[in-house]
Amino acid sequence: MQLVVHYHEIALKGKNRDMFVKRLIANLRKAFQDIGRIAVRSLFGRIVFRVDCEDLEEIDRRMSGVFGVANYSAVREIEQNFDAIAQAAWEVCRESGAKTFVVRCSRPDKSFPMRSLDVEREVGAYVLKCASAERYPLRVSLKEAEMTVRIEIVNRMALVSGAKRLGPGGLPVGTGGRLVGMLSSGFDSPVACWNMMKRGAEVVMCHFHSYPFTNRASLDNCIRIAEILTRYQFRSRLYLVGFAPVQEELLSLTPADMRMILYRRSMVRIAEKIARRVGAEALVTGESLGQVASQTLTNLAVIDDACHLPMLRPLIGADKEEIMTKARQIGTYETSSLPYEDCCSLMLSQHPVTRAELDSVLRIEHALKLEELEERVIGEAEVLQLSWHGNGECARKTLQEPNYGEADNYVNLGSCACSLD
Repeated sequence: MQLVVHYHEIALKGKNRDMFVKRLIANLRKAFQDIGRIAVRSLFGRIVFRVDCEDLEEIDRRMSGVFGVANYSAVREIEQNFDAIAQAAWEVCRESGAKTFVVRCSRPDKSFPMRSLDVEREVGAYVLKCASAERYPLRVSLKEAEMTVRIEIVNRMALVSGAKRLGPGGLPVGTGGRLVGMLSSGFDSPVACWNMMKRGAEVVMCHFHSYPFTNRASLDNCIRIAEILTRYQFRSRLYLVGFAPVQEELLSLTPADMRMILYRRSMVRIAEKIARRVGAEALVTGESLGQVASQTLTNLAVIDDACHLPMLRPLIGADKEEIMTKARQIGTYETSSLPYEDCCSLMLSQHPVTRAELDSVLRIEHALKLEELEERVIGEAEVLQLSWHGNGECARKTLQEPNYGEADNYVNLGSCACSLD
């Protein structure tokens, strides 16, 4: 099948547009890499894409994961000849089964002798004539047509297409730099990571857990979520950080109402060190203003103080219903709905501080030996490389094996999988 792929935002990039278009073409190739021979060309603000697949549902599924695609449609590529263009337009209408139609023409190639309005009028008349000859019930509707026949005169050829199918929009992944995403098994952080992928960023994911002192639910759910998100950026790296040694230190030596702030500051420092290793330029979290006690403006400012990189919070103004709706759309909702152990409900004060004082937090941290522990858990982290294949499967490769140590060396932490969500 041959498709014409349109992009919107990329067209505004001026001198940098070629870089964005090349990345979009590369990502299209990745999305369809296992489906047969692929041919791609860039033509006057659009991409002509030929793939050995006639299953439009399969094409829809794969296109939905390629950021940068505004819309696409099946297209006939023909010579710049009025009779050929008009015949192709009639075939598009007949095959669609529509009862009303309209013709729209764009003419980037000004060497074609007819103006766009003339093409629309003359082709429309030809289609009505053919419909009448075959007793096909068809009429023109300029405002509410069932079928819009699009004619694009480009590069000494004509592209004739029918119904547009919407793509995910955004910018091609790989054009917006690299981030470290603080990924949990909940609803919020996967949506936050997805939002940044849609803006063209590559997201290295980092998950904090307390296995083997808790069950594997948090770990397994998070790996599955990372695999789902990998569909949108094709390759991902996932750091699984055993946070128990740091939690033991904080649990035994800090006031209960301050622990969540201290946990999160430690997580941010660890994530920043990982970011430095992988060349990331910012961190992203799923925090939403006021959603829980730790996410007040005052507490967020105290957490930010622990990091020298920008802290991005794409969901800061979103409510839970908006976030869950998006989770359903991107495919993470069901996994995020599964139960997993969370220290936030069992290990923290019932009345956590909502306006932490930075000076008090710094005094507590100064008395602890967190830096050594944080370096240790990074060194012991399990690192997975995930690769998405167009058939819907995600291959997993372990780059670094975990080293959990002996459980007897730690206090009983109970349920303590914890993350920045």
